[in-house]
Amino acid sequence: MATVRGLRHLLTSFPLPCNQLFFPGLQTLAAVVPGISQVDNNSDFLGKTPHRRHPGILQLPCIKVPPYRSMPNVEKQVQALTNYLWSRRLPVEPQELQRRAVHLEKKFLENPDLGQVEEKLHEAVLRALRKTTYHWQELSYNESLSLVYMAARLDGGFAAVSRAFHEIQARVPEFQPQTLMDFGSGTGSVTWAAHSAWGQSLREYLCVDSSAAMLVLAEKLLKGEDER
Repeated sequence: MATVRGLRHLLTSFPLPCNQLFFPGLQTLAAVVPGISQVDNNSDFLGKTPHRRHPGILQLPCIKVPPYRSMPNVEKQVQALTNYLWSRRLPVEPQELQRRAVHLEKKFLENPDLGQVEEKLHEAVLRALRKTTYHWQELSYNESLSLVYMAARLDGGFAAVSRAFHEIQARVPEFQPQTLMDFGSGTGSVTWAAHSAWGQSLREYLCVDSSAAMLVLAEKLLKGEDER
């Protein structure tokens, strides 16, 4: 409100014709968007061009997901794994966990019953931490869970990475990579997408994953093996 009043006072104290008013922000906008001399939400700065045809939006080819054999009776497992992956959060850092423990210990020390017995104090702090701290657990992908992960995430991951790679191709056509390293490669969908985009220039692919079963599955998929 004070700014508005100050602006009104300035305009009434120093009256100027409208064509002599100077607002740096508006002149900057006019320089960035030619033809727009003032802030006007009704202005058609795209020149009646649909937003989907804006020059910043790339029209990329449709991505075809490599075929893989469907697995019966895995819908519930796929849905359960998908829900679990979406619900996962980052683990609590050790420093943050220590800070919470110290805070709880100081709080419990105010209780005379706990303050006199160190063992009770320690147990109370642990119970409180268990109730208030997210219990992050490492996922161990064995053979069966790797297959469920493939059914749940392979197509979406392949499509997303392919989209990014094709945008790079369209914007930087001279980029021709020769090697690829995929850390946390999973089912190898990044390798598929990279090969479809730069198969002529790529000469070496390196897939790294902590799960041996996932690496075996990725190798079979990349080689086109049909597991009976």
